[in-house]
Amino acid sequence: MLLLTGVSFILFTGFKKSDSIVSPTAKHNTTVSKAVTSAVPTPVAIYCTFSGGTFPNVTGTFTASGGLSTSGNCTMDILVNGYTAHCVVVLQPSSGGTITIHQQCQFATNPATGRWEIVSGTGTYANLKGNGSLLMPDDDEDMVGIIH
Repeated sequence: MLLLTGVSFILFTGFKKSDSIVSPTAKHNTTVSKAVTSAVPTPVAIYCTFSGGTFPNVTGTFTASGGLSTSGNCTMDILVNGYTAHCVVVLQPSSGGTITIHQQCQFATNPATGRWEIVSGTGTYANLKGNGSLLMPDDDEDMVGIIH
Protein backbone atom coordinates (compact mmCIF):
# COMPACT_ATOMS: atom_id res chain seq x y z
CA MET A 1 0.00 0.00 0.00
CA LEU A 2 2.83 2.37 0.91
CA LEU A 3 4.65 1.52 -2.33
CA LEU A 4 1.51 2.21 -4.38
CA THR A 5 1.08 5.58 -2.63
CA GLY A 6 4.72 6.54 -3.36
CA VAL A 7 4.51 5.60 -7.05
CA SER A 8 1.21 7.46 -7.40
CA PHE A 9 2.76 10.57 -5.82
CA ILE A 10 5.65 10.55 -8.31
CA LEU A 11 3.33 10.03 -11.30
CA PHE A 12 0.82 12.68 -10.29
CA THR A 13 3.32 15.37 -9.24
CA GLY A 14 4.96 15.31 -12.66
CA PHE A 15 8.50 14.17 -11.81
CA LYS A 16 10.42 14.72 -15.05
CA LYS A 17 13.56 13.00 -16.35
CA SER A 18 15.37 16.32 -16.07
CA ASP A 19 14.61 16.53 -12.34
CA SER A 20 17.47 15.33 -10.21
CA ILE A 21 17.11 13.19 -7.12
CA VAL A 22 20.77 13.88 -6.27
CA SER A 23 21.46 17.12 -4.47
CA PRO A 24 23.73 19.61 -6.26
CA THR A 25 26.33 19.22 -3.52
CA ALA A 26 26.49 15.45 -4.09
CA LYS A 27 27.33 15.84 -7.77
CA HIS A 28 31.01 15.91 -8.71
CA ASN A 29 32.97 17.51 -11.48
CA THR A 30 34.16 15.27 -14.28
CA THR A 31 37.13 15.98 -16.45
CA VAL A 32 36.96 14.98 -20.07
CA SER A 33 40.32 13.78 -21.33
CA LYS A 34 41.34 12.63 -24.77
CA ALA A 35 40.75 8.89 -24.68
CA VAL A 36 43.06 6.36 -26.28
CA THR A 37 40.72 4.73 -28.77
CA SER A 38 40.49 4.25 -32.51
CA ALA A 39 37.60 3.36 -34.81
CA VAL A 40 40.08 1.32 -36.86
CA PRO A 41 41.75 -1.72 -35.26
CA THR A 42 45.42 -0.86 -34.72
CA PRO A 43 48.26 -3.36 -34.12
CA VAL A 44 49.75 -3.35 -30.62
CA ALA A 45 52.48 -5.20 -28.72
CA ILE A 46 52.55 -5.31 -24.91
CA TYR A 47 55.54 -6.85 -23.17
CA CYS A 48 55.51 -7.47 -19.39
CA THR A 49 58.41 -8.69 -17.26
CA PHE A 50 57.52 -9.96 -13.78
CA SER A 51 60.30 -9.97 -11.18
CA GLY A 52 58.60 -9.13 -7.87
CA GLY A 53 55.78 -10.19 -5.63
CA THR A 54 54.94 -13.69 -4.50
CA PHE A 55 53.08 -16.26 -6.60
CA PRO A 56 50.14 -16.04 -7.35
CA ASN A 57 50.36 -12.22 -7.15
CA VAL A 58 53.37 -10.92 -9.03
CA THR A 59 54.62 -7.45 -9.98
CA GLY A 60 56.81 -6.04 -12.71
CA THR A 61 57.08 -3.55 -15.55
CA PHE A 62 55.64 -3.30 -19.05
CA THR A 63 56.28 -1.59 -22.37
CA ALA A 64 53.62 -1.14 -25.05
CA SER A 65 54.28 -0.19 -28.67
CA GLY A 66 52.35 0.24 -31.89
CA GLY A 67 48.88 1.72 -31.38
CA LEU A 68 49.59 2.07 -27.66
CA SER A 69 52.91 3.70 -26.85
CA THR A 70 53.44 3.74 -23.09
CA SER A 71 55.24 1.99 -20.23
CA GLY A 72 55.04 1.62 -16.47
CA ASN A 73 54.37 -0.86 -13.68
CA CYS A 74 52.11 -3.90 -13.80
CA THR A 75 50.63 -6.56 -11.56
CA MET A 76 49.33 -10.03 -12.34
CA ASP A 77 47.01 -12.22 -10.26
CA ILE A 78 47.18 -15.86 -11.36
CA LEU A 79 44.60 -18.62 -10.87
CA VAL A 80 46.02 -21.97 -12.05
CA ASN A 81 43.75 -24.93 -12.81
CA GLY A 82 45.80 -27.89 -14.10
CA TYR A 83 47.37 -26.99 -17.46
CA THR A 84 45.39 -23.74 -17.75
CA ALA A 85 45.37 -20.42 -15.94
CA HIS A 86 43.18 -17.36 -15.81
CA CYS A 87 45.16 -14.22 -15.07
CA VAL A 88 44.26 -10.61 -14.42
CA VAL A 89 46.97 -8.19 -15.51
CA VAL A 90 46.72 -4.52 -14.52
CA LEU A 91 48.94 -2.10 -16.43
CA GLN A 92 49.71 1.18 -14.66
CA PRO A 93 51.16 3.57 -17.27
CA SER A 94 53.48 6.23 -15.86
CA SER A 95 51.18 8.87 -17.44
CA GLY A 96 48.27 7.77 -15.18
CA GLY A 97 45.18 5.61 -15.54
CA THR A 98 45.05 1.82 -15.69
CA ILE A 99 44.40 -0.92 -18.23
CA THR A 100 42.94 -4.24 -17.01
CA ILE A 101 43.57 -7.34 -19.14
CA HIS A 102 42.13 -10.83 -18.70
CA GLN A 103 44.26 -13.70 -19.97
CA GLN A 104 43.44 -17.34 -20.67
CA CYS A 105 46.64 -19.38 -20.70
CA GLN A 106 47.54 -22.94 -21.78
CA PHE A 107 50.66 -24.66 -20.41
CA ALA A 108 50.57 -27.70 -22.72
CA THR A 109 53.21 -26.09 -24.98
CA ASN A 110 56.65 -24.61 -24.37
CA PRO A 111 56.55 -21.65 -24.22
CA ALA A 112 53.03 -21.46 -22.85
CA THR A 113 50.46 -19.73 -25.06
CA GLY A 114 47.15 -18.00 -24.60
CA ARG A 115 44.71 -15.22 -25.43
CA TRP A 116 44.24 -11.79 -23.87
CA GLU A 117 41.51 -9.15 -23.84
CA ILE A 118 41.34 -5.62 -22.45
CA VAL A 119 38.25 -5.63 -20.22
CA SER A 120 38.42 -2.16 -18.66
CA GLY A 121 40.46 0.97 -18.19
CA THR A 122 40.51 4.21 -16.26
CA GLY A 123 41.52 7.76 -17.10
CA THR A 124 42.72 8.14 -20.67
CA TYR A 125 42.21 4.39 -21.16
CA ALA A 126 38.55 4.25 -20.04
CA ASN A 127 37.17 3.23 -23.47
CA LEU A 128 40.14 1.23 -24.73
CA LYS A 129 39.36 -2.23 -26.11
CA GLY A 130 41.68 -4.84 -27.55
CA ASN A 131 42.62 -8.51 -27.77
CA GLY A 132 45.15 -10.88 -29.22
CA SER A 133 47.49 -13.80 -28.67
CA LEU A 134 49.99 -14.40 -25.90
CA LEU A 135 53.34 -16.15 -25.44
CA MET A 136 54.75 -16.71 -21.94
CA PRO A 137 58.48 -17.46 -22.02
CA ASP A 138 60.01 -17.59 -18.51
CA ASP A 139 58.65 -14.72 -16.34
CA ASP A 140 57.47 -12.66 -19.30
CA GLU A 141 54.13 -12.00 -20.98
CA ASP A 142 54.43 -11.19 -24.69
CA MET A 143 51.04 -9.99 -25.96
CA VAL A 144 50.39 -9.04 -29.60
CA GLY A 145 47.09 -8.11 -31.18
CA ILE A 146 44.92 -5.09 -31.88
CA ILE A 147 43.41 -2.20 -29.97
CA HIS A 148 40.42 -0.08 -30.92
